[in-house]
Amino acid sequence: MKRAKAGMLTMLVVCISALSLNGCSATARPHVATTTAATSSPVASVAPCLAEEQHVRAVTVDGIDVQILGTSHRAVVVSNQSGQDLCGWKDLADTLVAQGDEVVLYDYLGPADDNAEAITSWMRSHGAQRVALLGGSQGAKASIIAAAALKTPPEALVALSAEQYLEGEDVAKSAAKLRCPTLFVTADHDPFDSTSSNEEFQKEAPPGVSTLTVVPGSDHGIQLLDHSDVRTQVFAFLAAHLGAVN
Repeated sequence: MKRAKAGMLTMLVVCISALSLNGCSATARPHVATTTAATSSPVASVAPCLAEEQHVRAVTVDGIDVQILGTSHRAVVVSNQSGQDLCGWKDLADTLVAQGDEVVLYDYLGPADDNAEAITSWMRSHGAQRVALLGGSQGAKASIIAAAALKTPPEALVALSAEQYLEGEDVAKSAAKLRCPTLFVTADHDPFDSTSSNEEFQKEAPPGVSTLTVVPGSDHGIQLLDHSDVRTQVFAFLAAHLGAVN
């Protein structure tokens, strides 16, 4: 009997503690932090590689630390290739911000395509009127899948060296569902067979939706932006489909 009373007392204390924090309920609500580092107790902090940027905000979206550079109604959500982090896109981000875009950088937390989809939806709900997705390799695949899955498709999609599969999912199935202007870019001697994959993606994409650019060499993902013609094409493509600057 003493043991039973002790057990009931322990449960009561636990429930009272839970009430003071979250409510003693069988169903816990998921926490989505959307505060900016400048306005309240920050959950995310500015990445060290972006500390010198003039206009950068750090927020969390579904637990993902997100860095937003620039101020515009045009947003470019950038997704990393495997083995790299958001800092690798700093040069691209600086150029896009100077062009009048808002650039969204992040590191993955969980499935890459889920990240891209959640962040794009969050940007839409927080003032972005026009959104583009851009990714390299793994990020390119994630961007294709996210673009096809979003209820409101992006205004543009740039996929650099996307391969055929992302965690077992055939990316060509998502390419067939694309509803936005899409630029596929790859190299003719891509070491991960992105060349044939991109040819398949363009074949599967609805007529008139996509453009495929193949450059000589074996550069992969973000390395393709070292080609001046690719860089020029990417910037022009985004500018054309994101509309006028503020």
